[in-house]
Amino acid sequence: LSWLEQQLTQEGRECTSSDIFEVDPSDDCSTYLLAFSPRGGSLEHEADDDYQVFDSIPRGTLALIRRADDYGTNLCYRFFVRDASLEFQPLGEATRVAVPAREGDEPACFVGGPDLHSDSKGLFGLS
Repeated sequence: LSWLEQQLTQEGRECTSSDIFEVDPSDDCSTYLLAFSPRGGSLEHEADDDYQVFDSIPRGTLALIRRADDYGTNLCYRFFVRDASLEFQPLGEATRVAVPAREGDEPACFVGGPDLHSDSKGLFGLS
């Protein structure tokens, strides 16, 4: 991924994102994507509009983004990264969160990640 930062700069973007994926194919509300910003910048991306509805613009290195919805859910997530020996290593602790329903409010995306609420951004201090 050493080339990614220069590619994003060339394209005028701060992050890239994965394809949209489903956790439970029978539940329309369980679709997500991953967003990655090498410098811990804005996680606004160019994917589907349903994945860009934020209460405030999230800033971080890596994030799980749930499709904008007004239904609540319970999540337990943890990130793993592959090291130089191709072994997966945990990035932070498992996080359990109850995403509340947004009654009367506009739907919004849930965004969770290891450094979203930290002043220090980066995977293993690399940013």
